[in-house]
Amino acid sequence: MLRKTTHQSQQKKKHKADMDGSSIRVDWTNLPPQLYQLIAQSLKTHIEVLRFRSVCSSWRSSIPPFCASISPNFPFPHGPTGFLSQITVYLTRPDRDPDPNPSSSSSSPSSKGWLLKLEECADKIRLLNPITNWRVSSVKDDVARNPTDLNLVDLNMVELGKAYALRYTKGSGSIFGINKVIVAPNFKDSIFMIYNEGKLGFAQIGNEKLTLINDQISDYDDLIVYKGQPCVVNKWGQIFRINLSLELVPFSPPIGFGCRKNLIECCGELYVVDRYLDANQQDQTSPRICVRNASFNFFLRHPLRRGRRIYEADQPKAIDFKVYKLGDEELGGRWVEVKSLGGQAFFLSIDCCFSVLAAELEGCEGNCIYFTDSNDIGFALRGLIRSDGSVFCLEDRRINWLSSSPVYSQMFWPLPA
Repeated sequence: MLRKTTHQSQQKKKHKADMDGSSIRVDWTNLPPQLYQLIAQSLKTHIEVLRFRSVCSSWRSSIPPFCASISPNFPFPHGPTGFLSQITVYLTRPDRDPDPNPSSSSSSPSSKGWLLKLEECADKIRLLNPITNWRVSSVKDDVARNPTDLNLVDLNMVELGKAYALRYTKGSGSIFGINKVIVAPNFKDSIFMIYNEGKLGFAQIGNEKLTLINDQISDYDDLIVYKGQPCVVNKWGQIFRINLSLELVPFSPPIGFGCRKNLIECCGELYVVDRYLDANQQDQTSPRICVRNASFNFFLRHPLRRGRRIYEADQPKAIDFKVYKLGDEELGGRWVEVKSLGGQAFFLSIDCCFSVLAAELEGCEGNCIYFTDSNDIGFALRGLIRSDGSVFCLEDRRINWLSSSPVYSQMFWPLPA
């Protein structure tokens, strides 16, 4: 009742101000010139510059078009250097009128959004599947699926997650064997990566070789920047902070149990999603054994002989998930199993993990985990895995292909033209 009364009183005040002619309107097309430059200094990506310059003619003329800086090159495991590309996941929805018609329904489909995943490398923009990174660049059913066909000015875009990939040269083929790449704010011109199914590496611009962190252990599953610090989790579910001396400082006990761990931040809290793989693909004495390495070597020897999805054939498949939340560090930082995600949905993309309030995403169901079985960014970006993903429901513990229901496809398509 209080919320309704407050809204009504605000509407009455606005109506009275409009009638009196006393409402204040800002002419955004005539800002002081110094403000344009201050804003421009904060625009770091092609998309941000494009949206800024599309507001009006005066804004467009105030700053030049986006000019890609020289892509930083880093040493990587299978060659001399690789170029870093940035991948961003957005929750997008049509930019509605700030003063909508009160008679319009707030539960209309337009009030929900879609997932949009864009890769920016040099002067190129690629549209990717938000879960599998399958490249999407075609038009089907009269719906635009190319980033150059999207009118981004008409979209409200909220960043959900950021990821990175290494490519051989600017905008060219992605590098195989890389499982995760992050950029940590307190490490200048540097990246951390997990590669070769569990090794933890550190690379800096200008260095000729990759630095292997803790070279006695090769059992790391995921990386994340949490509260501004790089963190890594091993296959036992123990999380370590990486300090400036590249030392691993434990700040959680292990979990054990499952086969692959993913780190995800939701509402400011840190979670681990523990993935259980099918028994016929899993060696019980060595969870890290991988048919994937054999498949990778087979692909290198015969890159064109078996078609585009060789890598998928021997992939271990997920059969169950468990979710844990890290408790207060001051109380010992114990893991607490989470039985329900409530209205949240977790997305375990191939290169980053993020959470979404299901009510804000078209076709999305809460208390579910959306995922892909692949674990290699390079194979994903080259389209060598399935083009869709899967969904696990925590309530009934069932797994379905996203392609099995047209409802799930609404999370990504149709994209607003």
